[in-house]
Amino acid sequence: MQILFLMADGFEETEFVTPFDYWQRGGLNVTLASISDSLSVKGKLGLRIQADILLKDADLAQFDAVTLPGGGLGVKNLAASDAVEATIKQFDAQGKWLFAICAAPLVLSKAGLLKDRKCTCFPGCEGDLVCKQFLTDRVVVDGKVITSRGAGSAEEFAFECLAQVAGREICEKIREQVVAR
Repeated sequence: MQILFLMADGFEETEFVTPFDYWQRGGLNVTLASISDSLSVKGKLGLRIQADILLKDADLAQFDAVTLPGGGLGVKNLAASDAVEATIKQFDAQGKWLFAICAAPLVLSKAGLLKDRKCTCFPGCEGDLVCKQFLTDRVVVDGKVITSRGAGSAEEFAFECLAQVAGREICEKIREQVVAR
């Protein structure tokens, strides 16, 4: 399983680090793609990471899923990118997985990808969300779209995504390794 993790300046660190760590432990291949022209991406709280590739250079055909982390500025940057919108629309059209946490479901909504799906998002963002049904669940799965509420639900989000794409057995193995609840 190949996951494309879209990184924009202002990303929420927990919503990046937790899924990235657990998915790698679970045997998923995660590629960090900067949506800008620089491989260096700075998080909301100052964590600087080095992306693997630039989104504009990514061979999208090699990926099975795309992930959008939250963070106010990060989500604004994701939502402002035509390349991000084209990428998520292509993944959806091809029946690939879409993972979004915190305010990032707004990016899926802006692209029209939630109008027939149930989802969740960061409290207070739901007014801007166009979806079939908004839920306050910490993680919501609707087909191949998984959404979550925020940094506090990042672990649950990471585990549910892992369980869906790699199986519950692998998810439980990683849960035991990291002594998760």
